[in-house]
Amino acid sequence: MEELHFFSDYIAKKYGGKRHRIGIDLALGCPNRLNRFGPGCVYCAEDGNRARHLARHLDLAGQVEAGIRFVTDRYGATAPYIAYFQAFTSTYAPVETLRKLYGEVLALAPFAIVIVGTRPDALPPGTVDFLAELARDYEVWVELGVQSAHDSTLELIRRGHDFAAVEDAVRRLDAAGIRVGCHMIAGLPGEDRAMFLESARRIAVLPFRAVKLHPLLTLKGTPLASPDFPVKPAGLNEYEYADWIGGFLRELPEEWLIMRLTAEAEPERIITPRWWMSKSRFLDFFREQFRNPPSNGGFAGVTTGDGSPTLYHPGFRQHFHSLAGAATEAERKFVQPSRLRERLAGGKPVRVLDIGFGLGTNCSAALRCGGNCEIVTLENDPRVLHAARGLYPSESLEFRLVEALAQTGCFVEGEGRVELLCGDARDRVSRLEPGSFDVIFQDGFSPDCNPELWSYDFVRQLARLLKHDGVIVSYCSAFPYRGALLRAGLAVGESEPFGRKRGGTVAAFDPALPPLPLPEKERGIILRSTAGTAYRDPTLAGSREELFRRREATVARLRRRGVPKWFKA
Repeated sequence: MEELHFFSDYIAKKYGGKRHRIGIDLALGCPNRLNRFGPGCVYCAEDGNRARHLARHLDLAGQVEAGIRFVTDRYGATAPYIAYFQAFTSTYAPVETLRKLYGEVLALAPFAIVIVGTRPDALPPGTVDFLAELARDYEVWVELGVQSAHDSTLELIRRGHDFAAVEDAVRRLDAAGIRVGCHMIAGLPGEDRAMFLESARRIAVLPFRAVKLHPLLTLKGTPLASPDFPVKPAGLNEYEYADWIGGFLRELPEEWLIMRLTAEAEPERIITPRWWMSKSRFLDFFREQFRNPPSNGGFAGVTTGDGSPTLYHPGFRQHFHSLAGAATEAERKFVQPSRLRERLAGGKPVRVLDIGFGLGTNCSAALRCGGNCEIVTLENDPRVLHAARGLYPSESLEFRLVEALAQTGCFVEGEGRVELLCGDARDRVSRLEPGSFDVIFQDGFSPDCNPELWSYDFVRQLARLLKHDGVIVSYCSAFPYRGALLRAGLAVGESEPFGRKRGGTVAAFDPALPPLPLPEKERGIILRSTAGTAYRDPTLAGSREELFRRREATVARLRRRGVPKWFKA
């Protein structure tokens, strides 16, 4: 598939306008709940994912009335409608019962299209014949729950059928003249991107005509959310999911329709993933990415809340800056707490160590302060500079800075000077002169994904580089990081919050320099519980996995000695 063909566009073209779905719950239950595993599939909610307007029990007439009122009020919908038999398994009943229930619903309003959500093991021959009869008067689509083409995954998620059942069901439905779409889930436990693409290749040779895709949602109260479930899915964020389904769709035949690309649930029920993009923003982002696949190492540009850009890093699964505002974060978490303007106003050179050049946002903010500012900036991934080039206007300071550093490793403009050092920051800082920096910007990715730049041993190196009246400033407020600073002999305080509830961190040898002292409760958490246990990296060369394991072992040892997990004042 090289072009995206959406089901809604197909319907609008065929019927002269957009048609809206009226969700119906026939209350038929599911064979996988009643006959096999009790709770059913591990991700399935108690309500069987029924439509929102069916949250309270209504008879069929009440459901149709409520559904029409909902789509009319929200979308200005007009007849004819789509009858969407979605909740649970909408063919799990004798044919006589199905004929009665479907007939009752379809007589209640002008419907042109019928979509039936069901499972491959709930389609006996008589039911297929009934759907074929229905297709004489309506455009009938069966939305067949497939989820994965891997039997090992189907067993793990307790689907109650194998992929052979899918192959049999779709072939029988197609032979009866019924259009079939397949329902697939990205990010199922135990599956990686390669397995997901293999599922695409296996369904592509079957007589499906459409696909419904969405990421796996881990919902509260489901078996998947239980601590006893053996495989915990990480949850695909927007960028990962877009990458997965982009590859998936390119494996499918060109003429297939896309019925859906997102999933919905009440935000308070979702454990993972927690997306920051709205549904419409994600769809716009995905369309653009599908048309123009990223060629810059997977970095995706994002406009933050103050209009300045940032990038998403696929390796660390984080944005480089706060989405509340990249430029504002640089000003309020780095420039202001370090009192950089005041230092530069004295006329003497001020030396800044910037750990994590990224897009150059912190360096640019420092240069805009004017004065004799000498910056040494560290970056481990030169690809970031190339990705950042396209984010800034060519006349901007940021563009000139990124371009110069990418070309020569040095930028000079007025009294400002920036030198780029590429490579592992841990190695680079060990070679710098002691006591040579007035200000250190510590701006690596967060400790839970990049602990190498927040360990006690790395912090000790930073303290070695700091002048007696210098400061270390960071957006990070993690307890292990602040614990490392305190144990390195620094006074630790906070900066004003921006983009999150907690403020950033300011550390110095002089206790008067941090603008806001740490609350006593926080000091207690850091120093009198395992929450403040710092990461250790004695060789300054350990992998993140080694740092994680070492900290876990230390925490376990402290707990055995009676140190509490959490300090309560």
